[in-house]
Amino acid sequence: MPDQSQSAGQQLDASYPAPPDYYAQFTDANMARLASTDIDAVLDDPELRLLVPPAPPVSGSYSGFGRLWQVQDRFPTLAEQNIPQLYSEGPIDRITELKRLNHSILFEFLDLVDVLIKDPSQFGARTERIRDILVNAHHLINEYRSHQAKETLKLMLQQQIDAKRESTRITLEKCKELEAEVERLRQEAAAVDIHTNVPEAAGHAQEQGGVTGGADASAISTAGLQAILEAVQAIH
Repeated sequence: MPDQSQSAGQQLDASYPAPPDYYAQFTDANMARLASTDIDAVLDDPELRLLVPPAPPVSGSYSGFGRLWQVQDRFPTLAEQNIPQLYSEGPIDRITELKRLNHSILFEFLDLVDVLIKDPSQFGARTERIRDILVNAHHLINEYRSHQAKETLKLMLQQQIDAKRESTRITLEKCKELEAEVERLRQEAAAVDIHTNVPEAAGHAQEQGGVTGGADASAISTAGLQAILEAVQAIH
């Protein structure tokens, strides 16, 4: 019987890994047996125990798609990655350290060129040294990722607030324009009502007064003013 761990490792290294070997155990008969069997008996059964999903990991790490993942999502240290740390522990000036690492890369590259000229067989140690320096520089830069994420989120929220404030300002301006337009139309309507009601009020005054001359003019004036007042009040 082939080694299952070796077979699984080969599958994970493939571009399109095949399903695990125990997928063949998920038959209708086994699923029916699983539903009617006690959990303790299931764990003792070599076929049924493969049908029980493992408990979710709560600490440590787990393997997935050929890589090791941490249960608690955090930034791994250089020691956990088996990379020598080329800067001091504790609070440091990251800008100064990045400049120093950058100078070290240039120096190591010149040293690599010299080794390739004099003894090419010794290039391996130089390339490993350059790799360690680059990983250290990349690690220092990645420590800013959480700060960058917070600042990016703050910027996005501020942009949303500014956009909503601008939309509110435009809406209020349009409301003021509409109110002014409504007021203008109201005034025009009032003027039309005044010109329409004055002759009617004058005729009504002549019929009731039964007089002409100065009395008629007085009645027309009084009735016209009363009609204007009623028209304006009706508009408001």
